[in-house]
Amino acid sequence: MIETPPRAVPWTGQARTFTRRQLQQLRRNKLIIFLAVGWPVLWYFLTMTVFIQDPDPDRLGYVKAANGITYGLFGAFTVTVAVFAGEFARDLESDRYRKLRAMPVSPTADLAGRFTAGTVLGAGSYVVTILAAAVHGGTFEIGNISPASIAILGLSFVLFCIIAMALAMLLALVIPKPEHMTTIAVVVVLMAFYLTGFNGVSPGMIADDPTFVNYLPNSLATRMQIAAWAGTENVAFMTPPEAPTSITYVGLLIGYAIGLCAVAVGIMKRFAYGGAP
Repeated sequence: MIETPPRAVPWTGQARTFTRRQLQQLRRNKLIIFLAVGWPVLWYFLTMTVFIQDPDPDRLGYVKAANGITYGLFGAFTVTVAVFAGEFARDLESDRYRKLRAMPVSPTADLAGRFTAGTVLGAGSYVVTILAAAVHGGTFEIGNISPASIAILGLSFVLFCIIAMALAMLLALVIPKPEHMTTIAVVVVLMAFYLTGFNGVSPGMIADDPTFVNYLPNSLATRMQIAAWAGTENVAFMTPPEAPTSITYVGLLIGYAIGLCAVAVGIMKRFAYGGAP
């Protein structure tokens, strides 16, 4: 009797299934929930209490808003890197892909599902931290935000999450032990955060020329978001260098995302789905 090969599920259906599986796993992880919600809010209030001394009362609302955005992206960065690297390393170690290789599964659908789940979790972390800053008195001036600013906010956030998750896959290859991944991911994110002057919000704390904060993805995305929220006339506290508002910087962030996405697809095909069933 001739066996009928399993019928392939459409790519979009596979991507939805991987997204749902990833979200269900994350929902049961209390550490990830803390990293998504409690961790960035804790750092926001710690910074406002300990590191911000005698702020100009006229600018205090903008400083709170800027820190809310900074730690919103910090939280999204932390949770996407920790989740993505940890889950990918765990699946590699448990040889889960050996079963998937025997099935008509698309590696890019798997990757898209993981990216979508990570972005959803990162968005939750971002929104919670922004709300905390707004309740604390942050000046966001929602009524003055233009459609172009909304597009920049949404695009830069999604690109930032994609970049973070693609970097997490590289991290998972270098450090294949999933039990250590969350701790290592948090340390990596903290190092990136401080070495770029609070994600580029405080370039004055960098001893050398701080121009690079407009070119590294974490500080570039943060500075673009703050300029879009507050307007370039209200972001003197994070200059020099000047705020990255030109289309060139948007193209740079898109370039990072496309390049690292290509790397992520290559990793998925080579290391996850490239072996024997």
